[in-house]
Amino acid sequence: MLLALQIAAVFVLTVSLCLFAAAIVTAPVHPPQRLGLRGQKRALVLAKHGAFGFIEPVVRWLSARLAGFVSPSLSAQLDRQITRAGDVWGLSSAEVVALCLLSGVAGLLLGWTYGLFTEGGMLFSLLLGVLGLCAPALQLTSAGHSRLRRIERSLPQLVDLLTLALSAGLDLPGALRQIVQRAGQPDEPAIEELRLLLQELSLGRTRREALAQLSERAPCESVRALVGASVQSEDQGTPLGAVLATQATSSRQRRTTQAEEAAARAGTAMLLPLVLLFCAVLLLMVGPMVITLQTQFGK
Repeated sequence: MLLALQIAAVFVLTVSLCLFAAAIVTAPVHPPQRLGLRGQKRALVLAKHGAFGFIEPVVRWLSARLAGFVSPSLSAQLDRQITRAGDVWGLSSAEVVALCLLSGVAGLLLGWTYGLFTEGGMLFSLLLGVLGLCAPALQLTSAGHSRLRRIERSLPQLVDLLTLALSAGLDLPGALRQIVQRAGQPDEPAIEELRLLLQELSLGRTRREALAQLSERAPCESVRALVGASVQSEDQGTPLGAVLATQATSSRQRRTTQAEEAAARAGTAMLLPLVLLFCAVLLLMVGPMVITLQTQFGK
């Protein structure tokens, strides 16, 4: 009876995989878009990292067939994460799903190979498959958080430079152009966002629309405060330079407060590792004594 159930399970799994593969192969293909910022990012990563060029055609082929299976809500959520991560690798939402699927299959194969040589069970293979399936999405989320932290750290200095340029008589596009052109690190996330803001203004968008786009791309507290103060300055007619100077001071105070809070939480976070380390040392000291006593009383 058990053998029959196993054979039935393998048969159902095989049929399901075959039907899924057939659905992917026969799905309608949507031509990939390689325009704008993501197209530029894709060209740069292909030029700098040759390893991605080996799997890029496979990812592109699979994403074109998976695009019809990705729900609009999931696609919008992945697009927001990709944008927060700086349009990493020029990926689209369907390509992230394709990377997750390929990574999951690679994890399954790696776990299955490991099980063949070490007589391991299927549990390890399934575990690696689940980890591989989640790894690209987790990496994307981590890249987005890291980029937002870098923007938070560098924003006060850039706002100071912007304030100096405005006080020298330049308008906002001219001040942004000076900062972007004279930046020591053009790949810095904050510089990239200012470059995109300048491009939005150059294309004819209003200051409110361009700042709202900046707030959507970098939804951190400092950027939201800066955008809100700038919009309020435009509505009330107050000088933008004075508002930016106030925001730079507020950003520094906020960063100092966050650093103090992180330092205060560090002591609590270290408590559990210290307790575990103390228990390990205690076991190393008491363990030999217990073994010696058991040996003596056993005799």
